[in-house]
Parts: sequence; structure tokens; C-alpha cells
Amino acid sequence: MYAVDMFLISPGNPFICKTINCMTISIEHVVKELYLNSQINVKSNQISISELLYEILIGKPQDSSGDEQDEDINSVMGITQSSGTRQRRTPKLDLSVLKQPSNSICSNNLHRYKGLNFQKMTDQKNIFTFKDERPQQCPSLEYSTDLLQNKVPLVIDNGTYQCRAGWANSDKPQLVFKNITAKPRGKKETDIQVGNEINTTEVAKWLIRSQFDRNVVTLYDVQEQIFDYIFSHLGMNTDGYIDHPVVLTEPVCNPNYCRQQMSELLFECYNIPEVTYGIDAMFSLYANHDRMEDINSLIVSCGYQTTHLLPVLGGRLDPSQCRRINLGGYHLETFMQRLLQLKYPGHFAAVSLNRAEELVRDHCHLATDYNADLHEWVSNDYYDDNVHKIQLPYTNVSNDYYDDNVHKIQLPYTNAPGNQLSAEQTKERREQQIKRLKEVTAKRRMEKLASEEQKLQELMSIQELLEDEDDDEAFDRALQNTSFDTPEELQSEINRLTIAIQRNRAKVLGIEPPPVEEPKKTVYELLEIPDDQLTADQLLTKKKQRMLKNAREGRLRTQALQIEKRQKELEEERKLEQRRMKDFNGWLQEVRGRRQKLLDARSARKQKKSDMAKRRTLASQQRMKMITQLAAGESSSAKKKVDTFGQNDADWDVYKEIHPQNADSDSEVEEEQIEELEAMLREHDPEFQKELDLGGSEEFDIAEYYRLHLAIERVRVPELLFQPSMIGVEQAGIVETMDFLLHKYDEEKQKLLVQNVFLTGGNALFMNFKERLEKELLEMRPFQSMFSVTRAVDPILDAWKGARKFAISPDRSVYSITKADYTEMGGEYLKEHFLSNRYFPSPVSIKLEK
Repeated sequence: MYAVDMFLISPGNPFICKTINCMTISIEHVVKELYLNSQINVKSNQISISELLYEILIGKPQDSSGDEQDEDINSVMGITQSSGTRQRRTPKLDLSVLKQPSNSICSNNLHRYKGLNFQKMTDQKNIFTFKDERPQQCPSLEYSTDLLQNKVPLVIDNGTYQCRAGWANSDKPQLVFKNITAKPRGKKETDIQVGNEINTTEVAKWLIRSQFDRNVVTLYDVQEQIFDYIFSHLGMNTDGYIDHPVVLTEPVCNPNYCRQQMSELLFECYNIPEVTYGIDAMFSLYANHDRMEDINSLIVSCGYQTTHLLPVLGGRLDPSQCRRINLGGYHLETFMQRLLQLKYPGHFAAVSLNRAEELVRDHCHLATDYNADLHEWVSNDYYDDNVHKIQLPYTNVSNDYYDDNVHKIQLPYTNAPGNQLSAEQTKERREQQIKRLKEVTAKRRMEKLASEEQKLQELMSIQELLEDEDDDEAFDRALQNTSFDTPEELQSEINRLTIAIQRNRAKVLGIEPPPVEEPKKTVYELLEIPDDQLTADQLLTKKKQRMLKNAREGRLRTQALQIEKRQKELEEERKLEQRRMKDFNGWLQEVRGRRQKLLDARSARKQKKSDMAKRRTLASQQRMKMITQLAAGESSSAKKKVDTFGQNDADWDVYKEIHPQNADSDSEVEEEQIEELEAMLREHDPEFQKELDLGGSEEFDIAEYYRLHLAIERVRVPELLFQPSMIGVEQAGIVETMDFLLHKYDEEKQKLLVQNVFLTGGNALFMNFKERLEKELLEMRPFQSMFSVTRAVDPILDAWKGARKFAISPDRSVYSITKADYTEMGGEYLKEHFLSNRYFPSPVSIKLEK
């Protein structure tokens, strides 16, 4: 037997040595527990336990020498041998540490060893998995005689998401379950399941029902099934009656008809002695304060279907100014589900409503400043630090078993000549391929050079016509046959071709550009003479001389710039070659970076070109606006008019004429640079050609494919509470509704209300909810005004706890509705108290006599 000391990791703390004393397990259990708790994929367990733990704890594989490593692992792990000689075996160990949470095992050194492959998910940043927790079924409790004899009140918080029920003599509810029922489609009503008994709400064969329409109970047959579930699980065995007072929550401004139906169900069906109704949000406020008489508060009650803003003045609710927003936790979950299903259509079925609920609950938070948060998410560094990657379950197909057990049958064949190549022959063949590639590139450049030289000669011949003083019409006719409108455009194209030809010739021949030739001294005598001293013919000649002089000076400038540019390129090439000889990896990385930068620039130009050709893109609309301003010819001092250009198809046809589809904006120089860099990579980087053959794609990462990136959705989904218009709900958010409600009161009452803004309900648990409301109130309220925002101690259970507090107080018996009151006053009757709705009797219908 071995006593084992294992190392545990806790965040922010150093290694802690801890002795394990628990059950004895074997190697199969060790591997299984490592797989389950550490989220490690184990392909094979053909390894001894000593080798396994040696590698985990020491940080390196155990050699096959044996004794020295055994001493190391014994000293580190604290292993003591009981008796006998040292020998290789698979011992049984005390390893209850494997029952610790997945992050507690020090397994940073796990890697492939003798067929054992570990992939630790927690090594990667911000990766989470779905819990997929099944709801815990409610227990069937014992109904004691003390409960019956003392007639302990029964407290029921009938919420739209969860129902919480329990005895008033307990500190917490005994039953907490989802407030829904499910019936198999096509089955009888006797097969109904309630609350946590439903395994999943995603299966299409279930018919899911809730008694609520938003937050008001309307389906009382479902409510009866909920009550049956509560009473049966509390163990009540009284036949035909429930002999306990009931304290029940109801929504704000509950209609009299709904209260009548509820009272009828409780008194007629269950024969309860008395019932007390109260508002859940008021019960929550009561649970967080000792006295209600002097309380002034503005309650923000965040429910599953709705959100309420309730003003409380002097300890009583003001129902005339209560406001309801038809948006709650359910809408956040469905919004999260739709966003992820649209973002990941390949995982449409994996993003269920239950999983969306988990994402909203565990990964979302409210932004203190939503617009500023949106700008933060643009940064790649911020994205990498804050994105939550949800790992979906997947099967990593392994070929190890196939490779070990497949039988390959070799058919007879004859080797083709030259099919068997040695390393030297392979290297020689690769050098020949590179040589042929260089020859093809050089040939293509020579052809391009010849084409450009021919075009340059044609343009120069046209320009020479300009020097012929006797034939001006010939120059005009030749210019009209080209695509140029003026001699200046002709000269610009000549300069461009001159630069390109000199550059290509230098690259093809591998030489530097020729030196600048000494210009021949040409005298343009008419340029120095004023125009008023010249005749008409001399003025025409002077104009030609000015154009010739400009053309000549332009060619000289172009040659000088080209020589300077080429010298810089040659210097960079020499430095790059020197770096290749000294630091090959750094040189290779720099060449790849230059190539990628050029490719990105080319992609950006193509994208801009594509946007310009689309009618509704911003770039296209901006260009259309510039065109219409130029076409209108308005001066800067002219009065601006309404711009209507582009609002009809005729304007779009004009734009398409101006923007030819075959225009190519790619730079020829950059294309040549890309070719040169790729030629260097082909010559010196064997992996580059493989990447080109694979289309530049890397190895497929199946784990990344099965990950959902929860990024901007983390703040976008909870923002619905403040901006319902994001999903098309035409209602104001919490802040706008609060501002509207406060303006219904005078200044003194506004100050009283904002002194205690009280948050309750499930959505109040969102991180930064309190800070967001404080920021909004600071902007909303007058300068230097005081306000306070507080949150319930337990926003989910405080409604039940407040109802329990009221149930055990003397006030309950005073404000309870008895069976006699129900019989005399009717089902809609309500005894008002400081936690209830106001009672407004329904008007009596009067039949008019004819």
C-alpha cells in the first residue's frame, strides 16, 4: 500500500502539499478520474501508475532505467514501501485528490507519453463548458402532526419563473421549482409532469404550459396542477381540505376577475380556512426593512416576463403611478439564443433555450457605459482578454486504433524509372524547379518590357509631331486617336512608362539604372520674350516650346527619381541578404511579414473597389455626393440646397457610366514586389510551396470549430432592459420609464423616492446593475441632488422571506380573507394592507329597462 502526497493548485497561491487518505483505486480508475475531472482526452492507458504520477509531479517523462527515477518519485510523492524487493508493477494508490475539481490538479506537464495523449482544456484562456445541469427534483416531505395542530401558515411565492413554497416556521422554502407543466403530446391528462420533474423543455414531444400571461394568472387549470404538486410534496394527507392559512403573492394591480378565480380555486377546491394576498416586490422590500410605516422607495422589480417600477410613499404603494415594461428575463434568453443561432448556423440545434439561459445567467453583465463598451470591443486585445469561449461537446476522431490494427495488403507493382529518389536527387530536382520558375518569371518580364517599350515609342512619335511647326493638325489627329485629351496627359503617361521600363530593365539585367545623361543644351528663345512683342504664329511656336521644355524637364526628373528609388531598393536588398546569412529565421519572418502586408493592402483595395460598385455602401454614396456637387458647380458661397442625387435609378445609371466596372486600381509595383518575395520564399522556405498548394490554410482545429465566442453579446443582451427597441419592443427602458414616473410627482416627493431606489428580482443579480442605475440617475437628477440605489440581500428569495415574515406577524390574521368573507363579499374581495394592492370594487352592471 502507498501513502501519496499530491500537489494542489489554488489561484494566486503557491503549491500546497496535501496528504490524501481515502479509498484505494487502481490504474483504470486513475485514468478515468483524470479524464472526467481534468477534462483530459486519454487515448490509451498503457502506462504504469508510477510513470503517470512521475510525469505529472516531476514534470518530465520517466526513463526506462528504473531505480533512479523510482527514488525520485518516492521522494517527491512520499511513497513508502511496506516490504519486499523493488520491482515494476502497477500498484494501488490512495488518490482521492482525483475527486477534487478539475482546476485543482497540477497537470500542466501532461503531454504525449507512450501512447497516452492529454489535452487539457483549462490551459487555454477563457474557455468554458456548458454545465447542462438538470433541475433537482423536489423531495416528498413528511407532514408532521405539529404542523396540523398549530395550523402553521403556508407561504407561496407564485412567480412567473419559479414557484417557492414552504412553511412559515422555516427560514427558507422547502420547494423551489419551475412554474410550468408538461404533457406528452397525444397522451392523457394523467401523464402531466410539473416543475423540476420535466427533464428538458427542448423536446418537441412535450407540450409546455404556464398559467401566466405575462405576469397575470389566466389558466387556472394549470394553477390547480401547481397547487396539487405543492400540497402533495409537502406531504399533506388531509382528505378534501387544506387546514392551513395561505399567504400568496399576486402581481401588481391584479385584475379583480383574476383574484376572484384564484379565491374560488382555493376556497372551493381546497377548502382553505383563510388567504392573504400581497405583492411580491412589496414583500421583498419588507424583508429588507424592519418598519414599513415610514418607508419611501422606488422599487425596480425585475421579473421573468415583465419589469415593474413601483413608487412607495409613506409605506404604501401608489398604484396610480405604477409602470410595467413588457420585457424580462425570458426575452433576454430568447435574444441570446437568436444571436448565437444566427452567428453559428452550424450549431443551430446546440444553442437551446436552456443553454441560452445559462449563458445569460453566468456570463453576461451590464455595461456601466454601453457605448464606451462597444468601442472597447473593437480592440483585438480587449476582445482576447474578455471573450468567453464556450466549448461544445465533440468527438475527436482518433486513428491510433486503426493504425495499430489495420492489415495492409500489398499488391505487386513495378517501380517506374526515377520513382525512387535519393535526398541529393530531390534537392537537385527542387533547384531545377526553382531555376525554371525564375526563367519563366524573367521571360514574362521581358515580354512586358518589350510591350511597354513599343507603347512608349508610339507615344514618343506622337509627341515628336508636336515639335513639327509646320503640321499642327497631325498632332491633334494623333492625339484624338489615343485616350488622352491634352498634351499634359500624354506627357504623364510617357513619364510613367519611362519609370516602369527603366525599373524592369534593371531588374531583368540585374544591374543598376543607367546614369542620368547630360542634357543637350536646347535653347527656347521665344520663352524669354513677352507675348505682346510676338506675332500670332510666334505665340503658337512659343506654346509648343513651353510644352517641349516641360516634357524634357519631366523626363529628367523622372529619371533622377527612378535612380534614387532603385538605389534605395538595392540597399534594402543587400541588407535583407545580409540578415538572411546571419539570422535566417528572422529574415524568413520579415519576408513573410512584408508579403502579408502587401496582400492585406491589395485585399483592402479590392474591398474598396467592391464597395464603390455597390449602390448602398458608404463609400459609393460619398462618391456620388462628390459627383453631384461637382456636377452642380456650386460655389462655396452659394446657398446649400437639398441633395437629391442618387434617389432614383436614372442617377444610378449616370454613376455607373462614370465608374467603369473594368477599372483596376491595383498597383503594378506591389504585384511585382509580391512576386519577388514569393520567389525568395520558394527558394529558401520548403514549407511555403506546401502552404500555396493547400490554399494557405492551416491544419483544421476541430475544437475551435465547436466553440461559441461570447463577446459583445455579454453586454448586448442585458442592455435590453435599458433599450427594448433593440428587439423591436416599442416601449421605453428602465431609465426612461423612471424619469417619466418621477416627473409625475413634485420635487419633494421625487427626492423622497430617489433616496431609496430598491432593486429586486432575478435580473437584479446582473453585475454592474447598481452602478449603471447610479450613473443614469446622476445624469437624470438635478445638480448636487442626493439619491441612493440598493439591492435586495437575496433578490430571488426575498419575496418569499418577506411573505413569511408577514405570515408570522400578528398583522396576518387581521388582513386575511376568511371563507365567510369570501361567501359574503365575493371572490374579488381584498382586505387591504401595507403590502397589498388597492381594492377597487368592480362596478355593478345595471340592466336598463326598455
